[in-house]
Amino acid sequence: MASISMPVNCKKETIIYKTMNKKSFFLGVVIGIVLTFVALFIIGLVNQKFEDNDPIQYLEKPLNYENKKETSFKVFQVLGSAALASEISNKEYKWYNGTTVLLLNGQFYCDQVIELENPKQVGIYNYQTKEREVLGTTVGGDMKTVPVIDVNR
Repeated sequence: MASISMPVNCKKETIIYKTMNKKSFFLGVVIGIVLTFVALFIIGLVNQKFEDNDPIQYLEKPLNYENKKETSFKVFQVLGSAALASEISNKEYKWYNGTTVLLLNGQFYCDQVIELENPKQVGIYNYQTKEREVLGTTVGGDMKTVPVIDVNR
């Protein structure tokens, strides 16, 4: 049988191991659960802020697009219910080498010409061009920012 040696100046009564009562144990468990949910809620809010990756930044109030009464655009890439298009640069020759814009809220197809009266800019759109190889050199991959025009306004 093993014996426990005690220091000389220490009495047996002073070494008392207090046990945790049931009330404080359950209170600690409940507080731990509540703090875990609070921490998860805060983490969710922070992630939601950073996951808002909408490439369109909407303006609070629509603006007249470059103060133009009318203009036309030619679609060169359809993106679902939106399309990238070039504005007309020469009406006589019908050249569409002007400003690139994102058109919203329409049914678009490639090479479609859309004429708008009093076009309204509702935001800006950020996108990255695709990289491609031209004569052994990689080109593209540039970030672009273009105005967003709503065709229904």
